[in-house]
Amino acid sequence: MDDFALTRAERNLFAALRRRGIRFLVVGMGAAVLEGAPVATQDIDLWFETLDTDQIMLAARDAGGFWVSGFGMQPPSFGGDEFSRLDVVLTAHGLGHFAKEYEAGIEREIEGVTLRILPLDRVIASKRATARPKDLAGLPALEATLRARDEDQGD
Repeated sequence: MDDFALTRAERNLFAALRRRGIRFLVVGMGAAVLEGAPVATQDIDLWFETLDTDQIMLAARDAGGFWVSGFGMQPPSFGGDEFSRLDVVLTAHGLGHFAKEYEAGIEREIEGVTLRILPLDRVIASKRATARPKDLAGLPALEATLRARDEDQGD
C-alpha cells in the first residue's frame, strides 16, 4: 500500500512490538485501507491480546515514546512524537475472542514492517455491530470492495 504512510516512530513501534512478541491486530478503517478499501481514516486502531504487560511499555520506549496504561476514564495509549494517530481498542464489537481473530488475521508488509490486520469481512462485521453513524456510513464502500475482490477471485 504505497499510500499508507507510517511515521518513522510508528514503524519503529510496530517492529519493537513484534520483536518483543506482543500480539496485536490493526483493526477498523486502518485495516480496511490495508485491505484495499477506498476509504480514509485519521487513526490506526490497535487491538492487543493483553494490556497487562511491561513489554508494551518497553516497546514504546524502544521506539522513542511511552506507554500510559490508562487510569479512571482514560484508556491506555501511546505517547510521544508521531504516536498521535495510534488508538488502543479495548472492545472489538461483533468479533470473537482475540485469539480467534488473530489466527484469521492477514499479514501485510507495510514500509518494511510486517503488520497483522483484521480481514475486511471481519472489519465489516465489527462496523455493523458497532452501528455508530460513521461506521454505518462507511459500510457501502467496504462491502463493495469485498464484493469486487470476491468477483476477481472467482474469475
